[in-house]
Amino acid sequence: MAFAPADTLTAPSLNSIPPTLGGGNIDINLLGVGATFFLPVYAEGALFYTGDSHMAMGDGEVALTAMEGSLRATFRLTVCKAGSGDAPSVAFHYPFAETSDAWVPIGLSDPDGSRNGQVNDLNIAMRRAVVNALDFLQDDIGMDRAVAYAYLSAAADFEISQVVDRTVGVHGVIRKDHFTAQ
Repeated sequence: MAFAPADTLTAPSLNSIPPTLGGGNIDINLLGVGATFFLPVYAEGALFYTGDSHMAMGDGEVALTAMEGSLRATFRLTVCKAGSGDAPSVAFHYPFAETSDAWVPIGLSDPDGSRNGQVNDLNIAMRRAVVNALDFLQDDIGMDRAVAYAYLSAAADFEISQVVDRTVGVHGVIRKDHFTAQ
């Protein structure tokens, strides 16, 4: 799933294969029914597209395809304005996801897609996922950044999103039940 600027639909930089800041082939298996996927939108009149649906996919998608299939889906698209509280602050500049059980900060090795070369480095993707998680915990949850860093090391999970689409990805899984009164 991604957003494409309406005025550059034939630009070489618009490629649905590598994950980018605008979406693309993110391949996180947590993003199923009921999940919320936040994407920054950078252009007035941007268009939404979706494809490459998976009937099943493991973490890390290591082959070029998972169990691909033709699916019918219903999407609800909502434009969230910065500062409204309708989306995590990170989501206004980087993809971010949420499920009923977890917040999912995302990191990509080369988030600008085919522009400026390909890096394909999981270390870069991991660092970006951690920074996005830290920003979320500090700015949206109100956690002290040093405490958030310790929390991520002790209690969050970081998983390989995928490694096959030129840009590699890592996503964090921050369990919501860690932040509710028991």
